[in-house]
Amino acid sequence: MKLPPGDFNRMEFLLGKAKVQGLAPLEQDELRRYIITEQPSAQNSSLDDLIKLGLILVGIYLLAKALEEM
Repeated sequence: MKLPPGDFNRMEFLLGKAKVQGLAPLEQDELRRYIITEQPSAQNSSLDDLIKLGLILVGIYLLAKALEEM
């Protein structure tokens, strides 16, 4: 992961919030910034696509972390 742990946790929070109640415009920009840091090719993606990609990134990270602990 290219994001520091604090930014990753914030991205994870924003993704959860986006699924439950939606994001304010500043939060959308913040989430976009985090995801583009991890996946620069997503720069022109819609917010819905960014949320999907962000959830995939979080899932991959958590899976890798779990495998490291085995």
